[in-house]
Amino acid sequence: MSAHNDFDPFTTLTIGDVPVDPDADFARRLRTRLERGLDLPEGVTMTTDALTETSTAALSMVVEHPGALPYLTVADPAAAIDWYVAHLGAELRGEPILMDDGSIGHAELLIGGGVIYLAGEFAELGLKGPAPQSVSVSLMLPVPDADSALRAARDGGAEVQREPYDAHDTRTGVIVDPFGHRWMLTGPVVASSSPEQIHRGDLGYCSLWTADVDRAATFYGSVLGWQFDAGTGQVTNLSHRLGIYSDPGDQGMLCAYAVDDIDQARRDIITAGGTPNELQQLPFGELLDAIDNQGVAFAVYRPTVDDPRPSLNATGHGELTYMTHYTPSSEAFREFYGRVLGWTFSGGRIDDGWEVEGTHPMTGVAGGQDSSKAVPMWVVDDIEVAVQRVRDGGGTVLTGPERQSYAISAECLDDQGARFYLGQY
Repeated sequence: MSAHNDFDPFTTLTIGDVPVDPDADFARRLRTRLERGLDLPEGVTMTTDALTETSTAALSMVVEHPGALPYLTVADPAAAIDWYVAHLGAELRGEPILMDDGSIGHAELLIGGGVIYLAGEFAELGLKGPAPQSVSVSLMLPVPDADSALRAARDGGAEVQREPYDAHDTRTGVIVDPFGHRWMLTGPVVASSSPEQIHRGDLGYCSLWTADVDRAATFYGSVLGWQFDAGTGQVTNLSHRLGIYSDPGDQGMLCAYAVDDIDQARRDIITAGGTPNELQQLPFGELLDAIDNQGVAFAVYRPTVDDPRPSLNATGHGELTYMTHYTPSSEAFREFYGRVLGWTFSGGRIDDGWEVEGTHPMTGVAGGQDSSKAVPMWVVDDIEVAVQRVRDGGGTVLTGPERQSYAISAECLDDQGARFYLGQY
């Protein structure tokens, strides 16, 4: 037997029942093997002081163990470290490694019950921070409260791509941080004792105006699974109110928004350059048809006290998840609806594009268009199946399906020429 095999480390530790400190190199190699056996990324030490009870519970509930360790590239690593600490609750582990020129070549952040690595850009290695609207990887971060985490990120200058929504037994909000990385802030669903009441400016009702109601009901029944009651003109299997009505001269969507005071809304419409029409009494409240300052029909209504708030981004098949308003003048649009509905706006992803802040469902504005049109996005379970049903039903697929930062989407026309989007999350 060789001298090397005469001294097995485990045997040596028990000779004469005298404790013997293990060889330091052996201990290091054993620890590395154990960590690899637990599928921890090499160099990551999961210590109990880095995990709170809340973050541990959130991690086990919503996020699987990562198969690869995220290593972020940012243009300004010092600023990024400060931002992640201040706004995402990260903790710097150790001191960053500095390069000869003083730039940060490596840093480690404890976050969400795990760790991420971070470094500055190295153009010679092809490492650059993500360009605007060109994010290829999303980071899912477990948080105790998705709403408060998103507010903290927004207050710190993050772009909110999607307000918190409930799906798959979790609540998730999506942001892009100031350094270009996209985060899905995921926490537990918050139970509510009663549904939230609709807010001023929310889209509480919409109707599809079309030349042939029966054709429209058949088409959307096939593509989106809508169940239509011809007697009432209503689609009956959606969480959102939706009607289908005949109007051969003006096909498309008419939107009705909640207001607190119908008389004040009438005065605001006139002051903002619009024209109010007749007041109607409907089961869900008093409704006032009107024309805005660019000649577009819309409506406002005063809801009943038990009128629930629509989902921010509905996820069920056939549901409305987003409304885009195409308009010749975004400035005129924003001035009018800012006064009438109290809307505020932030810059969107396209030139002269705007997001309406805080409304349900999410709403966007695209200026500089040839005409005005409200174009909905409907949720589908399987977008490939849905676009085939559009074609089979006599409709047209204009673009897609293609992956966006928020969903897989396709732009379509129905069999009577009405424009809409499909979205699969």
